[in-house]
Amino acid sequence: MSSSRFLTVALAAAAVPASVVAAPAGAAPSDGDANFTGPLVTPAVNTLSAGMLNVEPYLIHTNARGWFDSDGDRHAQKPTLRQWQVALPMTYGLTDNISVQLTLNAARTSVDGRHSDGMRMGDSTLRVQSRLTAPKADGTGLVLAVAAAQRLATGEYHHLDNNPLNGMGTGAMRTTFAFGAQQLHWLDNGHALRWRGQLAWSPSPGRVRLRGANVYGTPDHFRGYAAPGQAWNASFAAEYVLDRRWVLVGEAIWNRESGTRLKGAADGHWAHTSPSNHALSLAPALEYHFNPKVGLIAGVQFTVGGRNATDYVAPQVALNMVF
Repeated sequence: MSSSRFLTVALAAAAVPASVVAAPAGAAPSDGDANFTGPLVTPAVNTLSAGMLNVEPYLIHTNARGWFDSDGDRHAQKPTLRQWQVALPMTYGLTDNISVQLTLNAARTSVDGRHSDGMRMGDSTLRVQSRLTAPKADGTGLVLAVAAAQRLATGEYHHLDNNPLNGMGTGAMRTTFAFGAQQLHWLDNGHALRWRGQLAWSPSPGRVRLRGANVYGTPDHFRGYAAPGQAWNASFAAEYVLDRRWVLVGEAIWNRESGTRLKGAADGHWAHTSPSNHALSLAPALEYHFNPKVGLIAGVQFTVGGRNATDYVAPQVALNMVF
């Protein structure tokens, strides 16, 4: 597989690496006297109050600059693959301890003068979260939660003979289980620090039927299947409150996925198993709060290392609104 094809497959199949496992996070509007939108990537741990709705549209511009090989060495890629993505996570509080989130995605990919046919819908995610321990009345105290998310194959992933760049999904109905923790601390200088972390695991989603050109990079006229492997994700984020309006954010995200097995026929028998991959990325950001229920977060996620993974930088901005 050529380096250009590798990047095309990696970017399309992930539907933007910036949200490969953890969907963009809705967050409670405030904890005590501190306002938070939540970080860019790590999902919320504290649930919304019953009947509360959180909508947080994201605009993400991903530039795939190259790739990391099996030894972890980085290789530049020219021309650069670019993708504009709109992500819309919507979270509703069913009870004070249970929230449900639906995330919709659409994207446009371009490379070397070619592009997808406009904005194309990507895979969607339905996530249910149950809070195990609640914060204290002042917002402090350890918050724990578990969640289950189901990826829905709503994006095109095969029958891409007319334009391979239209592939925005994986075809895999992947289920993810996650455990999260969060805590708010009031510091001696009067500022607040809130941290949160998540560990998530996804078993293999089973076979994905493939016909024709597809996001897995098989030859044209291919008929067969892909069997993606299991996946892991871990992330940690911290938010430091400067004042009621401004908050500094820092995140570290690690993703790992086992290899994908491909088998079928395309002018003869065809079989291939891709190697497992992992990547480490960072995501610094800055929050601005118009009021306790509306906040803006802007930042950038970028890879700092990996193996068999895309090297990318993804500036993004999101508007967090609580109703």
